[in-house]
Amino acid sequence: MTQLTIDGRTISVPEGTMVVDAAAKLGIDIPIYCYHQSLGPLGACRICLVEIEKMPKLQTACTTAVREGMVVRTGGPAVEKGRQGILEFLLINHPLDCPVCDKGGECFLQDYSFWYGAGKNRFEESKIQRRKDYPVSSYILLDQERCVLCQRCIRFMGEYVGEEQLMLEGRGVHTVVSTVEGQPATSPYAGNVIDLCPVGALLSEPYHFKARPWNIEREETLCSVCPVGCASLVTGRDGRAVRLEGRPQPELNDYGFLCDHGRFTYDYTYHPRRLTAAELDGAPQSPSAVIAAVGERLARAVAEAGPESVGVLTGGTHTVEEEWALARFAQDVVGTSRLGLVKPVAGDLPLALLGTFGDLAAATGVLLLGVDPYEAVPVVHLKLREARRAHPVAVWGLGDRTLTRATLPGDDYVVEPGRVAAALGAVLGGGDLDERWQALAEGLLTTERLVVLWDGADPGAAAALAQLAARRAGPTAVLPTHGPRNWLGAVRAGIPADDAAARGILEDAAEGRLSALILLGADPIRDFPDGDLAARALERVPSVYFMGAFAPEPRHALAAILPTAVWAEVTGTYANMEGRLQVAHGAAAAPGPARPVRPLVTALARAFGRPLRLGDDFDPFADQDGDRIARPPASQVPEDPAAPAPLRIREGEWALITGEVVAVSHPPSEIAERSRDRFPLRLNPADADRLGLRPEGGLVEVSQAERRFVAGARRDARIPEGRVFVPRGLPEVPVNRLDRGAGVRVALADRVPEGVAAQ
Repeated sequence: MTQLTIDGRTISVPEGTMVVDAAAKLGIDIPIYCYHQSLGPLGACRICLVEIEKMPKLQTACTTAVREGMVVRTGGPAVEKGRQGILEFLLINHPLDCPVCDKGGECFLQDYSFWYGAGKNRFEESKIQRRKDYPVSSYILLDQERCVLCQRCIRFMGEYVGEEQLMLEGRGVHTVVSTVEGQPATSPYAGNVIDLCPVGALLSEPYHFKARPWNIEREETLCSVCPVGCASLVTGRDGRAVRLEGRPQPELNDYGFLCDHGRFTYDYTYHPRRLTAAELDGAPQSPSAVIAAVGERLARAVAEAGPESVGVLTGGTHTVEEEWALARFAQDVVGTSRLGLVKPVAGDLPLALLGTFGDLAAATGVLLLGVDPYEAVPVVHLKLREARRAHPVAVWGLGDRTLTRATLPGDDYVVEPGRVAAALGAVLGGGDLDERWQALAEGLLTTERLVVLWDGADPGAAAALAQLAARRAGPTAVLPTHGPRNWLGAVRAGIPADDAAARGILEDAAEGRLSALILLGADPIRDFPDGDLAARALERVPSVYFMGAFAPEPRHALAAILPTAVWAEVTGTYANMEGRLQVAHGAAAAPGPARPVRPLVTALARAFGRPLRLGDDFDPFADQDGDRIARPPASQVPEDPAAPAPLRIREGEWALITGEVVAVSHPPSEIAERSRDRFPLRLNPADADRLGLRPEGGLVEVSQAERRFVAGARRDARIPEGRVFVPRGLPEVPVNRLDRGAGVRVALADRVPEGVAAQ
């Protein structure tokens, strides 16, 4: 540790700490533009000048490392004069458009000008004119006149993300920020430059001219699009969410970085498909009339067929408190134990192995088990890059396609579809392995701290993971990357999250053993791994009652619909993929008759005839491991995973593979439509050439037996030959209704045939 004095106060900080960071620990604010903790020192703007004893000139606090006994003064006449000179140069060509700038009231340049700037401008020359509202991407606008060339955006994209899509162009006073080769920025992390920009140069196009700081509500929340649950700030105006920003939070997302899929899909809260009316038997009714009818029908069904004839399924997207209220209604009012969670994967994580992002930061080895984090949980991809900057981290990919990439290089082990668990079991079992697979086995068993990112798709992998943890001497942590986003919150609320619970309910419904099915935000036909089973269940059960924001299809199967409030409209608790409990505050109003789940449930209980008093007798944080859900003790190692059945691939057929891609599985969003991937399916380039697919991509028809759909496809060298990748959750493409163990046929399509699902 190094001890120094700043403004008369003594502090000890680690060796190598910059003066600006040491001052921040004392609560002393030194103005900065170019510096950011995630990027390190640069010294481009010079606004952070400080006075250091025994140094003849003012020094930049962001590039000066602390030294033992150093004495620093962050104020005084010399410092203020130096900063005033820097600001005078920065403002030479800066436009006077604060009244119409989105950053007005939230701008560092504005603030520092008030604090340190001169009272008048000494320059009389005309300001240089540059491009304004220049589109950097589908979501970002660049005002080159306002830019102070701090280079935060360029360094973030090139150094932190590893995707060089922004650059400095020109020389001298004509230097500007622009995109590389004039091409739009396509990185899923590009939106972070909006938060990083200290002035009004990089702006959110969806937020442009929407609000000003004095007429908004800004609340602490978290991103609700994927299981990472990034800490965020939601901006509300006139009852609507109009912006989402990153919020730095230690151990979660240290620097507050978000992916664009989360940042720009907040408009699902007022999407045209959002339910805004209650319905009973397909006809609009008042919410009170629907609640009364549903309560009476449920009471009649229980009286005639017993409480166990009622099943309850949740989609795992509502708050922990709301999930708990649903569980209390099912158990205490209806009297049923048939509760389950609809997940898109069949694997069940051994919760004793549940890891944290802290484990990921300290990992010496990371196994990507069936998942590409760049696509499924993008911010975790950034966390892995951050960990690699701190120390060496070995990365292995084990799946049915290449899982590493240029921004996260590693060793890939590509196996046949459906054989991920079997391959991991074979690695652990030793036996006759070639040299390359032996290296994987040695790496997994001997690396000091192992973290596994698991997509949950292969059920047998749970047993293999438990065996891996039992055989290792060092700690082993597993982070599930699959949704739904609050499935661990449902576990905390007492709802079974194992695949068997939901499958049992749907099988009973399909066999006619249920008289009613209650759905909370659940869409089994779209989200359950066995879409055919879910479809039969919804057709056979006499009454399906849905509470949520977006009605599942087919709509005619729903006997009643009650619209609910969603994220940004309620204050409640969520649990992310590491089981961390976080409180999200509402900043918007629910549309029309949409209501929070708790009052809906209590009203249904009254209509049922058994009042339910929820009160405040449930605290998600009570009896937990700090702010994480409690983990059970490690159980005995399960048996070896069963060997998968061989793929049934006929001549001329392709193997179907799938995986999570948050870019297509996020909630409905008109904003996100502008950057929607027109070619979400992927083929190996050699297969694409044999098929005759155009270089830029085109339509293909995928068929199996009587089912077929048409979607855009493109080349991807990370997909092995003979396989077609279809993202899970792709709208209108029922990949979960195809037999994963059988082959599919792929052919070019010049148009979407009538009656065929299209994407």
